[in-house]
Amino acid sequence: EKKLIESVDLTWVVSHVEQSLILEEIPGANIAILSNIHDIPGRQAGYAARNNLLFIGGFQHPPNVDAVLWFVREILPLVNRVLPELKLIVVGGKMPAEIIQLASANVEILGFVPDIEPLLAQAKLSVAPLRYGAGVKGKVNMSMAHGLPVIATHAAIEGMHCQHGFDVLIADDPQIFAEQIVRAYSDAALWLSLSNAGLENVQQHFSVEVARAAVRSALGLGR
Repeated sequence: EKKLIESVDLTWVVSHVEQSLILEEIPGANIAILSNIHDIPGRQAGYAARNNLLFIGGFQHPPNVDAVLWFVREILPLVNRVLPELKLIVVGGKMPAEIIQLASANVEILGFVPDIEPLLAQAKLSVAPLRYGAGVKGKVNMSMAHGLPVIATHAAIEGMHCQHGFDVLIADDPQIFAEQIVRAYSDAALWLSLSNAGLENVQQHFSVEVARAAVRSALGLGR
């Protein structure tokens, strides 16, 4: 990869995190950012019309398997002590048996879903409890682009310009993660604030317009 970067005119990466890492290794490289690109459908339903939690992820990716196992075993029981009817809905293809077997009264395993739009409009919160991994996370972008507030770990929002309490709620400890879920689930004003700020985050950093500007700049065409 270093040889390739040194041999080309421009290398695109998905966030400032990768940009900084490469520049530490190859100080003279021309490294620009072209990140995830998302349409922004916006919020399709308000706080009162929604319920439950949503996890989105392909399960051929090991961090997603670990995230759901950790969430169901260590976080969801803490949430259900306060909100006993709340369910986690798990969406994603290529689920291993250990994920399918998590199905219960409080865990709905859907597997691959051809159209996720209705679920993004129905869920009250999106959860991204990733404990490891790198890069910009499409599950977080997609949720925010639909006005769905996100509760996430630091690993899940790497390179995404997120601020705790503004456009996302962040926690790495199971107890604190559960508390943040209950907090956002129970506070309509906070929910709306997170929803609005999340939409603005995607517009500023991950929209088609931002990507178009990055490509035009790379080609010397201006904005």
